[in-house]
Amino acid sequence: MSDKTKIKLGSIIFLAVIALSLIISQIASPDFPLLWNLKRSQEKVFLRLKSNPQEKLDYMKGLLDRRLDELSKVVSNENYGYVLKSSLRYSTLAGQITEQIITNNFKDEVQPTIDQFTAHQKVLMNLYEIYPKNIPNNEDWKFIQDDYNYLKIYLGKLSKSRQEEQKF
Repeated sequence: MSDKTKIKLGSIIFLAVIALSLIISQIASPDFPLLWNLKRSQEKVFLRLKSNPQEKLDYMKGLLDRRLDELSKVVSNENYGYVLKSSLRYSTLAGQITEQIITNNFKDEVQPTIDQFTAHQKVLMNLYEIYPKNIPNNEDWKFIQDDYNYLKIYLGKLSKSRQEEQKF
């Protein structure tokens, strides 16, 4: 086999591994650090590629659903050491979504986002209820409660922006 053929074959294998990793990383959770970091990097790149604020918001709202799924998986798989990391990513993104809507005056996005946050609060409440509170030196269940409370704050901001709009 010639050097040129080896380089081509090596390149094909390398690209196939990268493509497969990108696909598999979509289902990664925090307890798989290599794929998790690849997933996070991929999400950041995709978010930066969105030049239109509406497209960016749509992508972020889809990511928020994924963040809730990640948090749910961490709790259901009893990987409690990852609750903080998952919880912080969730609440940060929810806040960014709220700010994106208010800053860009996306009136048509207020109610659908209120609906999304309200539905997420129900899931968070269920996670909070099933999270064992008697694990020694583990009070990470409080982070789930924090996510619920942050959504309550963000819902208030969205409702306020809607009310201010209705005054005019």
